[in-house]
Amino acid sequence: MKSLNGQLRAFKSSMLERADKAILCELAEGEAQARAEAASAAHLTVGDHAPDFTLSDPDGKKHRLKDYLAKGPVLVLFYRGGWSAPCTLTLRAFEDIAGDCHRAGASILAISPQKASRAAVVAESNLVSFPILIDVGNKVAAAFGIVGEIPPVLRRIYTQMGNNVPDENDAADWRLPRSSEFLICNSGVIHLAHVSPVSYERTEPREALEAMKSLSARILAGADDR
Repeated sequence: MKSLNGQLRAFKSSMLERADKAILCELAEGEAQARAEAASAAHLTVGDHAPDFTLSDPDGKKHRLKDYLAKGPVLVLFYRGGWSAPCTLTLRAFEDIAGDCHRAGASILAISPQKASRAAVVAESNLVSFPILIDVGNKVAAAFGIVGEIPPVLRRIYTQMGNNVPDENDAADWRLPRSSEFLICNSGVIHLAHVSPVSYERTEPREALEAMKSLSARILAGADDR
């Protein structure tokens, strides 16, 4: 099976092959701006304590991080929205390991600023079994330090493709979470942190699964998780 990042790179290559020269230049400029903004931003990392949060799923059920951590490690997965093909590829790839995560005593929580009606479609159309949570106004993403602004040069392209981010998120801005994964221990300490300003660079699900299994084993053994 092709790796998640292999799938994401293949999608990017396919998209670029169909784009004209002007679009290619704008995409390159937008990515450079996004990387520069991310490089100057401070986000939570390994050894930091993750902020507790309570978010609702599309059905209105509330999910609290602390409650999941009481059962075992939690992988918090931030994504832009179902309108982003790389994000849906990512959700499907992590769904492939969801059963193994559960058997290892770990949980996956996916977080996006998309409004509830959009999030419900994402969960159903991609057969996602783990909770998809709605982060209105990117408040939780901001607490993790991973919110970024879509560069103006990319907004026109996104809109032309039918991806009006403010409408998707029921917001007045073009702010989105960076593509991120945080593996959090039961004490709230972050054991794995990966943050990317682009949607085609992700932690491989199998690598995340092995980290979750290792962390679960340490917790069961009573090892210090700080």
